[in-house]
Amino acid sequence: MRNPVATVIVAFLAVLAFSPAVVAQNPKDRPQRQEQPGYVAEGVPKMPNPPGPAPRHDLTGAWVGPQNVSRAPMPPMTPVGEARFKQNKPYVQAGPGAAAAADSAGHIASNDPFITCDPLGFPRDLLNHAVSSRGGMIFQPGQNRMFIMFEQQRVWREIWMDGRQLPSNVDAKGAPDSRYYGYSVGHWDGDNTFVIDTTGFDERAWLDENGHPRSKMAHIEERYTRLDQYNIQLTATLDDPKFYTKPWVFLKANYYWMRDQEFEETFCIPSEGIEYRDTLARPSGIGAEASK
Repeated sequence: MRNPVATVIVAFLAVLAFSPAVVAQNPKDRPQRQEQPGYVAEGVPKMPNPPGPAPRHDLTGAWVGPQNVSRAPMPPMTPVGEARFKQNKPYVQAGPGAAAAADSAGHIASNDPFITCDPLGFPRDLLNHAVSSRGGMIFQPGQNRMFIMFEQQRVWREIWMDGRQLPSNVDAKGAPDSRYYGYSVGHWDGDNTFVIDTTGFDERAWLDENGHPRSKMAHIEERYTRLDQYNIQLTATLDDPKFYTKPWVFLKANYYWMRDQEFEETFCIPSEGIEYRDTLARPSGIGAEASK
């Protein structure tokens, strides 16, 4: 059952507690979680061992993740990428040196779009950042497409598999509008790897919790390889010559079969986000500034 205010509070605090950047800086400060009987990790139920083989061309079902998250070193940003990055002020930067960014009242300002429940967008939603940086993701084939539905925010993506081309431009006269989740096409590579290519992004959404940007014509390739009956491995690569000097793997992670195949209801509700900001975040020294 959703607690109307506590859900948003926990979600925002989790950005601080479980962000990869914060974890990397303060490994000893992480809370020690105890695995429950019958679980291999928090929220990840244990399945029979050994697992069965991966079925051919099939990701259907609900999966929990990401787990075992890693990324390649981020390449240098271009000058325009650096300029855009400096405009973004995430919560996770609160810490050493944050005093310089504080206002006269001592608030650490942030313009994270999620503060006011703007869409996380893609690929930030892959991180399922609320509460424990894990959440559900359903793959469901449809007519000439694959649907991916996220527990976080109850949003869905549409991956076309009918041979259409991705847009070569967005937001120009006669071109389609940019989208928070972009435009996606997919195909199978061999028996067990589903490849998704996405572009045409709305630039207001961030790439990750740290406020890194991605441009509207960035190209993101996701490769979902079903290793066996219960495990999927994701490798996501970003090619964005406007903001980064070379392509890079910004996310490697595993997803695990959900035993009950059911989702929690996890929303960011604007009225509750504002209540959290005004009653808890600001008094504790974390503020918010208007998005630019």
